[in-house]
Amino acid sequence: METILAMVLGAMVLLGSSGVFFALRNMERTFADKYQRTSELDVTHTIITRAMLNIQMDETQTNQIVRASDNQAEGTDQIEELEPDPRYRLILETDPSTAPDSTGWIPQRFEIVNATPPVPSGLATSAAGWYVAQDQNGTLDFSAMDGSQGTVRGVFEMRPTGQREIIMQRLGLVSTNDTILTQVNNANITLDVAHLTPNWTLWWRPILNFEARQLLYGQGPYGDTMGTAEEIRARLAGAVPLLRNIEQCTWELFKGDEFISTHYGRDMGDLPAYAQIEILLINGQYASWMFEVDWVIGTDPSTESTDADPDDTNDDDSPTDTGNPPGTNGGPNPTRVINIGDS
Repeated sequence: METILAMVLGAMVLLGSSGVFFALRNMERTFADKYQRTSELDVTHTIITRAMLNIQMDETQTNQIVRASDNQAEGTDQIEELEPDPRYRLILETDPSTAPDSTGWIPQRFEIVNATPPVPSGLATSAAGWYVAQDQNGTLDFSAMDGSQGTVRGVFEMRPTGQREIIMQRLGLVSTNDTILTQVNNANITLDVAHLTPNWTLWWRPILNFEARQLLYGQGPYGDTMGTAEEIRARLAGAVPLLRNIEQCTWELFKGDEFISTHYGRDMGDLPAYAQIEILLINGQYASWMFEVDWVIGTDPSTESTDADPDDTNDDDSPTDTGNPPGTNGGPNPTRVINIGDS
């Protein structure tokens, strides 16, 4: 009888100890996740602050540009060709390239022209610097090669957590030294349950000249799998994940005594008084930030030189003829979309 009682007491102590250890392990995971998200929130706040304090705007509203046709015949009357208006410097809109989540919510995209990049180059992939250098090739502006200086058109956008990481890995954009690689292993699991629980990642990425020309002519914005492999590689090379595991993220601008969720601005008169973002994470963390708006006056080199049509395959700004960029292994480039569902 005493032996049985001792065995029962020993089993109770063992079960109790195991329960304590399991509870501590789960608590440690919870605190580690909250610490990671808090760190990302801090970085995100800093980057958005930098973006909102150095917006590069146009001095005056520009009317439609008219120039003479380049291939006129001798002795004929001059033919005028209309070019598109310069693209807006500040664009807040519902993202047409992203499908809604399981609740029907559709994320926004916030496109901004900045006098200097808000995201340090060290946070991007190793391939990003190569593509920025190629983007500056043919101009005398080499100030932006290190990612720390120079005008840049960038966009804050949302993507399902894990989706873009898988695409970047399959395109060879993620190397062993890139911090994005740590998220790729869990990406498939995250995507499998994405239809049950909304799970988004906030990204910032630069818009290079070729994509900017496409946008200027009304082509895009495109989803991550649209275009040739080299076009997708050029679009995503500089993409940086800022904050993961987002349930919902809402941008608002205060202008004209009201909050607005859609806005297009080009000159100083189009600037809002301030910007606001609300973020709800899937672990319950919540942030609501208000940002001052400051600006400088300058040109937008990514879209204001429109001598060539983006459909021209011989355009020097096209990423389809860039030698052997990182991830191509010197081989031919596929010419259709990437299917992230492929194994």
